[in-house]
This record gives sequence, C-alpha cells and structure tokens, in this order.
Amino acid sequence: MHRVMIVDDEYMILKGMAKIVDWGQYGFEIVQTARNGKQALTAFKQAPVDLVITDVRMPEMTGIDLMRGLETLPQPPIVIVLSGYQEFDYVKQALRLGAVDYLVKPIDAHELERVLKQVQARLEQRQQADATQRYYLEMQTERLVAQELNAAQTAQLLASAGVAPDQTKFTMVCYNQVTNLEALAQACREQRQKLYYSSQNQLMIVFVGSHTLLNQFVRQLEATQLISGKAFVTVGQRVSQLAKLADSLEQAQTLAELYQFYEDRAPFLSGARRVEWLRQAEIPKISLDAFKQALAADDRDEMTALVHAMFAKLSAEHVAPSYARQVAFLILNVLSNHQTLSNQDYEQQLAAVDDAPTLAVLEDAIVTMIATYEPKQQYVFSQNINRVVDIVAKEYAQDLSLTQIAERLHLNPVYLGQLFKKEVHTSFSKYLNQYRIDQAKQLLVNTDDSITNIALAIGYTNSGYFYKNFRVICDISPKEYRQQALRHKQPAH
Repeated sequence: MHRVMIVDDEYMILKGMAKIVDWGQYGFEIVQTARNGKQALTAFKQAPVDLVITDVRMPEMTGIDLMRGLETLPQPPIVIVLSGYQEFDYVKQALRLGAVDYLVKPIDAHELERVLKQVQARLEQRQQADATQRYYLEMQTERLVAQELNAAQTAQLLASAGVAPDQTKFTMVCYNQVTNLEALAQACREQRQKLYYSSQNQLMIVFVGSHTLLNQFVRQLEATQLISGKAFVTVGQRVSQLAKLADSLEQAQTLAELYQFYEDRAPFLSGARRVEWLRQAEIPKISLDAFKQALAADDRDEMTALVHAMFAKLSAEHVAPSYARQVAFLILNVLSNHQTLSNQDYEQQLAAVDDAPTLAVLEDAIVTMIATYEPKQQYVFSQNINRVVDIVAKEYAQDLSLTQIAERLHLNPVYLGQLFKKEVHTSFSKYLNQYRIDQAKQLLVNTDDSITNIALAIGYTNSGYFYKNFRVICDISPKEYRQQALRHKQPAH
C-alpha cells in the first residue's frame, strides 16, 4: 500500500477525505493527518509517506511552504493540492513547484479517483526507476571498492550518489548479520548515504563524511533498533583516497571476524562487553599503511617505533581496553598474513592480545611479535588450504562458509581466513563466489537450463544476488554471456 498524509486546517475535510473513496481499491492507505504545514513537515520527517494531499492556505505554514520544505528532503513525496475557487494563484504556484494535480473544494469523488489513478501510475514508474538506479549504484559501488572503475566511471557514480567531487572523507562500514535489508537500506538513504552494496550476510557502506557524522549515523541505527540481537557494526579506517577503500574494508571485515570469533567462543551479545565493543565505531581507526610499508621493507625498528607511536596515541585518547585490543589484533592480522604461523602459534598470539590487562602489556606483546616475526617462505598451498580448495570444488553448490570448514578442520576460523588470504591472495568468500561463477559459465554455454535453475545448481538461493555477482565479475549479465557464447559457437557461413 502507498502511504498517504492529508493536511488541512478544517477538521471536517480531514474526516471526510477518509470516507469519500475506497482508498485501498487504488492501492493507498491514509496513515497520517495534520492541521497545518508545520505539523505535516515534522510528521513526514519522522515517518515519510508516498503521497501528501494538502490544502494551499493554512495557518502557521501554507501548503506552498510545506512543498518547499518537503522538496529539500531525501525522498520528497508526490503532492496533490486542495483549493477553494478563489485560490487559483496558490494553485499555480503549487503546480510550478511540482504538484501532480489539484482538487477544488468541495472534493468530488470521481475527480479524486481520477487523480489517484494518475498518482498510482506515477508511483509505479518512480519505483521502477528507483530500483534501476539502486541496482546501478550497488553494482558500481562494489566495483569502486574493488578498484575496478576508471576515472570517468568513478566520477559518474559519485555524481549519481550526490557526492561532491572534492569530498575526501570516506570510511568503510560493515553491517553484519543483516536481518532487514530494506529497512537498513532505507536508513542509509535517509542519511544521504547512497553508496552501499550487500554480499552474503553483510551490508558494506562507503560512508561519506566526517567521523562525527558517522558516529551520529551509528547511533541512529541503534536508536531505531537496527543494531540489536545478533546484528553488529564494524568500521575501518577513514581514508582520503578512494583507492584506499579496500584497505578500510579489510579492517572492518577483519574486526567482524574477530567479533564473531569472540561471540562463538563466549557469547556476550547482551552484556556490557558487547556495548563496550560496539563503541569502537565512535573512535577513528588508526591507519596501518606506514606499518605495512615498514613490514614490506622488513624494517623492524621502524615497525616497533610505529607501534610505540600508535599506543602513545591510544593512551592519550584514553580509549577503552576493547578498542586497544582491536588495534592490536589488526596489527597481528597484518603480521600473520606475511609469515608462516601454525594454528597453535596463532592462538598463542591471539591469547596474548586478548589477555593483556593494560595498554603497556598489550604494547609489549605486539613488540614481541615483531621481534619474533619471520617472513613466510614461498610455496604452493599448504595442506590445510589444499583441503579447503578441495572442499570448495566438491561442495560449492551447498551452503558453504569458512566457519563451517574451519570447524571440520579443527582450526580457528579467523586464522584459517588469514591463512587462505595469505596463500590464495583473495578472501575465501571471493574465491567461492568466483568458483561458482566459473561453474555458471560452463552451464550457461553447455546446457539449456534456465538462469534461475543454474543459480540454484551452483549454490545461490537468490537468483537476483547471482545475477548481480555475475555482472560484477563478468561485466555482462548471464543472459548476455550465454548469447555471446552461442554466437561464437555457431559455424561460419
């Protein structure tokens, strides 16, 4: 049902409008009434509607001023104006401001029905256009983070999302354990955050703006109960270059793995520890770029100096112990990705981070890790990663996750994820996704199965998600891929 608000200072008009036609027959429902434009604007901000039917002359704020106020909001509604016979100058102003039509009091039922049919058609067109635009933004945002867009495509995407060309503050935010994707997407749009995409059970948001705005955004998600139950948010470092978004995303996803690891080991979803842990979203992440450069140069003195500087900053900012441990874990993650650690060694280093009672002890633990760091030897896949690859090859059509595989192999899932990325040079989820798409290509070329059945056959329960992933990876749709392949197979005449 399309939501409707009626705005008029005459009580009898408000009551009569509800009864004059069968609103549900035309796909509408009156959900709100207001006695003037000021009330209506406040109500709309709290609960947006699709259609506003407003009188043009009212006390405190006219219908014309209400339209001007609505037009500044992220998703302005369609507007119909009501007027008396002597108010056509107001009507002309309303039409110039974009009102779809007008009705003269007393309202004629047939005229109202005519206009509602017109509005219904326009709303359906808007929904289709919004869906197309949303698909474009999601697909291109995912490619932006993966650094697959050229300069012209990037500029077009930012313009479509309403991002100023000189914007230099970007932060990757991962909303994990999504249960209501549409409500979450709506919250993003209301906050003018249009760069996001979903993957598996996450929503990745390229948050545009200062850390203060990010903090407000996260608090709003909490206030509206969108962060509750098993849902949680992790945040990467703020970056000034779009090319660094992948690094910010890696931080956020690594922290998500850590959170899930802690939750699986000792549930804290409803306790004070969860609240403290989630406060990490309020503190800007420390960039590890300089540390990674020192690591690449095998400059242990520089790595140690950088760690001392990081912890001096953490101490000066009086951060919560849980946040300091997260920073330490991110450093451990970088180190472990560049050396060969057994599962037992990794568990010991993780315990040293987790059990450190003070910042000083935590700092010493990281410095010790640097001192004992040994660069990995180059080799083909290890035994554990070979086993993971074999499982994917045999069971890719099933509901696979790294956590499930780690349990079967009796390994720490975070450790296994880091080991996989270190050896295969991509995350497990991307590897599985690519493997499935490769199988889909074979089925598209060599069978007549429908695209929906192919999606199911390779492990996607949602054909729309398969379609989106296929286009991101192959740059064309499954249907287009099949058509191209069939043309190439046809013999020349």
